Amino acid sequence: MAIPGEPAHLRDTLVGALHARLRRFMMSQDVTAVLDAVVTRQAAQLQRALPRPDRDPEAVRLLHGLYRARTLACLLQDDEAAAEREQSVVDALVRFMERAGWADEPADEEGPDAERLTVAVRRAETLTEDAARAVAAAVDDGGAAARACAVCEEALDAVPEALPHLRAGPLQLWGVALRLRFERTGDPAHLHTCVSKLREALALAGPGHPYRTAVHSTLGVALRVRYEYAGELSDLEAAVRHCRSAAEAGDADAGTEPEAKAGHHHNLGLALRLRHQRLGESGDLTHALRAHRTAVARSDAGTAGFAVFQLGLGNALGDSLAEAVTFLPSPADVARARAERMAAFAAAADHAGTSETAAVAQAGRAGALASANATPAEYVTAARELRRTLAALPEGHPLLAKCRYQLGRVLMELSVRERDHRHMPEALVLHRAASLQSTADTWVRLAAAMFRGTAAMALESPHEAADAYALAVELLPRLARPQLALSDAEFSLASTTSLASDAAACAWRAGDPGRALRLLEMGRGVLLAQGVHNRGDLAELRSLDAALADRLTALQAFFDRGGPGAEGDLRHVRAREWEELLAEIRVLLPDFWRPPPLDALLEQGSRGPVVVVNVSHYGSAAFLLTPARTGGGLRVLPLPLLTPDAASSHSAALRSALSLLADPGTDLLAHPVQQTRISDVLAWLWDAVVSPVLDALGPAERVWWVPTGPLAVLPLHAAQPPGRPGVLDAVISSYAPTVAVLAHARRPRRHAPPPSSALIAAVPAAPGYRYLHRADEEARYVARLFPEGRLLLGGAAHRDALEEGLRAHPATFHFSGHGVADPRAPSAGRLLAADGPLTVADVAALDLPGAHLAYLSACATAHAGLHLPDEALHLTSAVQMAGYRHVVGTLWPVDDTESLMRVRAFYGHPLWSTDPALALHDTVVSARDTHPLAPSHWAGHVHSGG
Repeated sequence: MAIPGEPAHLRDTLVGALHARLRRFMMSQDVTAVLDAVVTRQAAQLQRALPRPDRDPEAVRLLHGLYRARTLACLLQDDEAAAEREQSVVDALVRFMERAGWADEPADEEGPDAERLTVAVRRAETLTEDAARAVAAAVDDGGAAARACAVCEEALDAVPEALPHLRAGPLQLWGVALRLRFERTGDPAHLHTCVSKLREALALAGPGHPYRTAVHSTLGVALRVRYEYAGELSDLEAAVRHCRSAAEAGDADAGTEPEAKAGHHHNLGLALRLRHQRLGESGDLTHALRAHRTAVARSDAGTAGFAVFQLGLGNALGDSLAEAVTFLPSPADVARARAERMAAFAAAADHAGTSETAAVAQAGRAGALASANATPAEYVTAARELRRTLAALPEGHPLLAKCRYQLGRVLMELSVRERDHRHMPEALVLHRAASLQSTADTWVRLAAAMFRGTAAMALESPHEAADAYALAVELLPRLARPQLALSDAEFSLASTTSLASDAAACAWRAGDPGRALRLLEMGRGVLLAQGVHNRGDLAELRSLDAALADRLTALQAFFDRGGPGAEGDLRHVRAREWEELLAEIRVLLPDFWRPPPLDALLEQGSRGPVVVVNVSHYGSAAFLLTPARTGGGLRVLPLPLLTPDAASSHSAALRSALSLLADPGTDLLAHPVQQTRISDVLAWLWDAVVSPVLDALGPAERVWWVPTGPLAVLPLHAAQPPGRPGVLDAVISSYAPTVAVLAHARRPRRHAPPPSSALIAAVPAAPGYRYLHRADEEARYVARLFPEGRLLLGGAAHRDALEEGLRAHPATFHFSGHGVADPRAPSAGRLLAADGPLTVADVAALDLPGAHLAYLSACATAHAGLHLPDEALHLTSAVQMAGYRHVVGTLWPVDDTESLMRVRAFYGHPLWSTDPALALHDTVVSARDTHPLAPSHWAGHVHSGG
């Protein structure tokens, strides 16, 4: 054993330290790892600590490898004189090893052979420089991107295996070239490969690597672009992290060029702006503005990126002007921001180095001119600048669609301002061209298609409008790709509210009610439709091609595992495989997993009328699907009193009244006033919707309501005129989010569990919520009906127990506890289990093919939310997607004492199991008759399915 402080101990310490330095150089290309003063001193100390070097081959070989690495490091710095000095030490060590008889022993693996690798390194560096020039050329010439990728690959192949860290440079450039290819072609495969290459580059570019900062920045840009394409929040969060790392590292490195530092701050600003738009955090926009101003300050008119940095600042200022109340508190602040924005776009246009940058600058200036407070003259100027931009862009250019769309918007607004439709025909042509450009961004195409429809209706051309809106509806699934978390898909779809309803209204106005109904089905419940498909029967596909069915099942299982997490990049690859697989399957089965054909939709009216109530500015109507015995088929009933504004105002009135009734601070004497407000809503529903529909249907026992838009949160089943019979006195009502989901609930069941298979759960206590004193009593009451069922009370009703219980006892599910609806993110709606939330997404992911009845005795389990009413994402629809044919839910919060009364009445009904809709109907009628002036107590319970 060596004694501390003696040479043997010092030798071991130095050998370990120098091994670490050598490994660091080999993995990072950080020349300071082997050249700084510390390692020079340690190498000299090791030589002195070896009294008999001829007996210590490990230490001598380490020194040999270290000085070879020092030689290579000097060559990488173009210091040939220093390299010769280091090589002389290498030569001396080689001679020493030859005399010691070690020459024929295995060479040390820690260091490369300087002579052999110098040539290879020089070649790799030359090819990497060629790759950099090829990528720079591809920025201006989209056709050169493919060649740039080939040159990058050649440079990568030239990197010696012994120096893997040298691969980071070609990989980073390859990533840039692949991103450029995506931007030119729209093919997401290039974008996903780009991210993969850049992640590999980052893994190779360790701390101190000369490319590390550039890789961080490039990867951040690629992830931001992928977020803009696919909408996955995790990509945007990662983009912000990488761009911030690049900006901070660049600022800390005195050797980083000012323009590069400016570029890193510019990229950080772009990512922060997008995150502000997504999450609404004001701090993100504040920091984005700071980053863009830093980028501009660190560049000048002579730098290549100056115009781009000015564009970034101009766009960030546009965001602040759009939220002036938060960011610009005084009129003087607003005026300064407008002036600064116009100056930024002018500087960008004056110093644009490429035609593309010039086009973007002109478009940005035009957008700034056509602001909300612009005059008609400013709109005319904006249109003129956009026309100049379009004239400079070649056909097929990725910016072409965006500029056409922007000019179309300006012309439409000018028509409104001038109260003259003379600009509308040109706007229509521009929007049509933009919407049909297949390589354009999906968002641009969809927005252009919607405005094309608007322009067509302004020109009284419903056929053109129907075609335009139909294209927009067909693009919707691209906003909800399978790799996305539900929350990401929700955010994407939130901007398309009313699209399907407007599409249907235009098709109806064009004389095609069947197409109108199909457009409603295709454009509403997009996420629910995915759930229907994922639980579809694969028997027909398996009979034709078992291998395709197995591949599809495997991909379904992959996506069912939940959010992107660590598998984010792989999920994008699998999403591509999913799309390609569906295309392959549809060669065999053209209608596979497509919206049901019209005949299949009309067939749902065979058991009783299905009424799809459409709300649109172009004319509201009820689509009546009726049984064959009453004439059958599809009829359309105009509803002139039903307008989007009227429906929204009555929805707001209902929410306000319910909120005041639930507020403990509301004076009890004010309760009757709020109940009267609710009664007024029910009366309006009767006059505007239900009475005309029932008159048109004639005698009927059952009606299935499929409300759209703002009607989705209103109690159609409880509509009633003052002092006279209402819906409850005429028909038994049920609901469905879409006709296709109703068909899914009615599908034949191959595996029916025994009726006694039941799960009953009660969770009366949840942090932050009032204790439900009657929840346990309610659950015990229901449990007596199912002696063989499973009862979970309190702490026993945790998430895992609930999910396991649902799988083991799927026939009947009764939950008594707290339900929470999230109006902004419906998929975050949840039942509060003992250990946390069981969300809409969790429930919808279950597959319970034999499930029969679910009774959700909790608050607002059927509330569709305010931002995505047509998606109908709530706990009731989630339970239905899991497999339940019948679901009882609530439109708003309910008192637990009232809940217990409804539960006793429902399960006390002789037909509760065989006809749950009738049992609930009779329960609600009884409650209404008991409290006719308090509709909040009885109008909130609904039946879905059947």
